[in-house]
Amino acid sequence: MGMGYAGSYADVIEESELIKLGNCGKLLKKLRSFVSDDVDNILIALAQGQDLNDSVLEKKVYKASENLMREFKKVTGLDLSFGYHDSSNEGDRYDDVDGFFWAVEGMYQLTKAGKKYQSILDRKFFVMFG
Repeated sequence: MGMGYAGSYADVIEESELIKLGNCGKLLKKLRSFVSDDVDNILIALAQGQDLNDSVLEKKVYKASENLMREFKKVTGLDLSFGYHDSSNEGDRYDDVDGFFWAVEGMYQLTKAGKKYQSILDRKFFVMFG
């Protein structure tokens, strides 16, 4: 099997906007309080499926992030998640994201016409070099 690039996207929300929504600012502050400056590294590890080797801290971070995501859903009707992308080693210099990010799911829905034909269409993603 060969290796190559694949297209991806994320609808990213900056923390400066996230904290303005309902109690998200308070919940984000609580999440960050567990690990102070290292919270991004811990969230990156969790986003990559790594074990923290500290089950108490991992449970606290998971619970705090789930509370933040629940509040975001309550306020916006959209789903919040977090992700990580290493554009230097796994992407390209033109990537719009690099490092940890908060992603929003549920931004788009099919039109009435799109729903009618969704069973015969496949969405395809690609990247181009040039």
